Amino acid sequence: MSEPAKRIATYEDLYSIPDNMTGEIMKGELIATPRPSRKHVYAASRLDKSLGTPFDLGRGGPGGWIILLSRNWD
Repeated sequence: MSEPAKRIATYEDLYSIPDNMTGEIMKGELIATPRPSRKHVYAASRLDKSLGTPFDLGRGGPGGWIILLSRNWD
């Protein structure tokens, strides 16, 4: 027996996500994930400030690095 056809997510579906979640549509599928905690956002911001200037911009460090902070750690 075949599976029923999946409905393609639309922009309007993003409004159905709870406030404590964030969402995106990828390949027609609605992907909802929890928003990062304030502690996580603060830590990521501090890391960017500490590492971004010397390693990315080259001010007081080697420069030329590209550092991306991901919300998915697994």
